[in-house]
Amino acid sequence: MMNGRTREPGSRRREPTDLFATILEVVKRHRGRARITRVSYGAGMPVDRLRVAVERLRELGLLSSQEEEGRVYYDVTARGQEFLDTYWRMKAYIDVLGRAAARPSRDRSEASPRRSNNQL
Repeated sequence: MMNGRTREPGSRRREPTDLFATILEVVKRHRGRARITRVSYGAGMPVDRLRVAVERLRELGLLSSQEEEGRVYYDVTARGQEFLDTYWRMKAYIDVLGRAAARPSRDRSEASPRRSNNQL
């Protein structure tokens, strides 16, 4: 139990990079017309927490904002797209490495016998 709430079994807290990637993907889906509430629903985050993350993404140059008729819309910048490309590439590597590490390794006794120097 954390902060009075329980977590679903098997769920884990999202890392900041995972959150940033999720937010950027949701914004990207809306093609420059993403509003904070829509992004909140898509990212599964409360608006107050999302505003902090969005402001950080703007500071980093990964998101841009534009105001029209009193409404703020967000869009992914070229740098934000570069972050997403790199994030997905690295995630693929990490997933492959994780699967490789999870596979049971062959027991040394089952492996082919090694020759000693005097057997060569």
